[in-house]
This record gives sequence, C-alpha cells and structure tokens, in this order.
Amino acid sequence: MPPRDETEQRRQQIIDGALDAFARLGFDRATNRDIARAAGIASPGLIYHYFKDKTDLLYQVIRERMPLVPIVDAVERLGDEPPEVVLPRLGERLAQALDQPLTVAIGKIVMGEVLRHPQLARVISEIGPGRAINALAAYLARQMELGRLRRTDPQIAARLLIGPMMSYFFSREVLNQPEARAIDARTMAAEAVAHFLRSMAPES
Repeated sequence: MPPRDETEQRRQQIIDGALDAFARLGFDRATNRDIARAAGIASPGLIYHYFKDKTDLLYQVIRERMPLVPIVDAVERLGDEPPEVVLPRLGERLAQALDQPLTVAIGKIVMGEVLRHPQLARVISEIGPGRAINALAAYLARQMELGRLRRTDPQIAARLLIGPMMSYFFSREVLNQPEARAIDARTMAAEAVAHFLRSMAPES
C-alpha cells in the first residue's frame, strides 16, 4: 500500500487531470482514458481507487479547485460588522475569484453540463452557490433586525447582491461579449455593492 502522502499526491494528480479533460472535452465526452492521460497515470482503472465515479470526481474537482469555495466559507463566518464594511470586502474577494483562470475553466464546465445533468446542479449548489446564498441571506437578515438595512425578504436581497456579478461573469466568459470583457471585475463588484447598499438603506 502506498504511503499516505503518495496516495494524496496521486489523488490530486487525478483531480488536475480531470479538470483539464473536462475543460477541453466536456464532462460527457471526457473518458477515463482522457482523464488518465491528462493526469499522467498509466491505468484509467486507477481512477476508481480514489473516486466512486465520474460525478464524484467532478464534485471533488469543483470542491477542491474552485476559487469561490473559500469565499463561501468566509460568507458562512460573517459576523455582525455593518454592511458598509462587510459587503465591499466581499465584493472585492468575489471579483478576485472571478478573474482567476480556474474559476473561468470550472465555470464553463458547470454551465455546459448542468442542463444535461440536473444532479450536477444539486452537487454544485451544495458545494458553493446554495451555501453562499443561504449564509449571505442569514447575515442580511441579522442586519435588517439591527436596523442597518431596509426590511425585505433576505433570500431576495442576497440574490440581488450576487446576481449582477454572476450575470457579468456569464456575459464575459460564456457569451464573450466585448462590452462585458471591457469592464474590470473589481469595478463591477464595487458598483454592484454600492447600488445594493443605496437600495437597501434603512427607511427613515
């Protein structure tokens, strides 16, 4: 039996190979042979020593390589600092993540496959977006209770905050719109947060 460090190294090697194969070929078209070749391993069957199936492998690719996951973790740890402090900081981190090549690669994989594979949408939501929205909604609800934000449905408010950045990413990376590509991600995030804070200012 290989040492633990060697086992983990091989597992990470397969994850990187899968990311490459999925990005180039798509989830459906990428075979175990394609993944093994990209990972630099001799036997495609070795993949199943580390992962239950291809869906499990995709889950791990997203969980361990998606730069947005640390942001989700940060959202879940939001304290009670006021929104004008917390949200610009969150927007900056989101902008940085959306500019990373790994986010672009995984985002294209996800957008290309979720309509054909609804189970992947559930997996991905559990890893990132669903968790992030719920954690952000909980933070916004607390701020509404403290009188720092206008009262409304916190789930709607969370989507109003994150939605513009997701739309920007989709139009920039999937639709390849020149107008979207000309907009800096940090500028987009700062404007989205500023508009949100103005629209959610407490009613006098």
